[in-house]
Amino acid sequence: TTLTFLSYSDTTWSLLFNCSSVFASTELRQALASAARGAAEVPDGGLYAAANGLVPDGLTVDGMNYRDTAGDVTPAAMDARALYLTARQTLTTSDFNKVSLMVPAGSGVTSAAEEINGVWQRSFPLLLRREVDEETFAKRLAEGDYTISLAPISAEGGSVYNMLNQFTAAGGGLTGYADSLYATQLQASTQATGSSRCRLLGDCERQLLNDAVAVPLFAQQKRLLIAPGIQNLIFDPFGPVLDLTYTTKE
Repeated sequence: TTLTFLSYSDTTWSLLFNCSSVFASTELRQALASAARGAAEVPDGGLYAAANGLVPDGLTVDGMNYRDTAGDVTPAAMDARALYLTARQTLTTSDFNKVSLMVPAGSGVTSAAEEINGVWQRSFPLLLRREVDEETFAKRLAEGDYTISLAPISAEGGSVYNMLNQFTAAGGGLTGYADSLYATQLQASTQATGSSRCRLLGDCERQLLNDAVAVPLFAQQKRLLIAPGIQNLIFDPFGPVLDLTYTTKE
């Protein structure tokens, strides 16, 4: 018996830079982010796909496809080495003593972390990869006790706003990023509708990526398995809705 499936994603594995650490330097974040993009292969097994942005594909805002309406949010290419040298002018060697890449053990992305860490060590000899158990990882991420992390960022309830609001003080202060324009634009999106709301949210997502606060790498795939012959099934993973009212089986 061959099962069919519907794929969707509400989670993006991303590099997060702690803006309350040495990575308060935008140039330093941009240098490492630029070097990391494309450095890691998508993990095998079909559970991950290359991310097109922080917000996973398929999410909607006021019934509109967010990604199609907001547009491409990929940052422009930058000279990683030049950015790094600029950042180092205001930093000392001791500033980098505690820099490490925190990864949750057993997450399936450890090989990608190794690849990124290898690229960074060749270009900027300052990093070590550090695996921690899931409980410790979650605790340190919530407390801001890290410098760089490879972490899953989720859109609770399929909400683009909820996903982006995590990077404001009111929404939890993830990464310690504090930018008045970002907070203002995100708040303005709550008063807008349709394409205007998508554009405001898109501007916020684009700013996060341009400022290298987060570097989206992989969309984590989830699947609804469907038995052969099932028809007229209504499924909305972000409702969540699984409506079997008119479902039939051949």
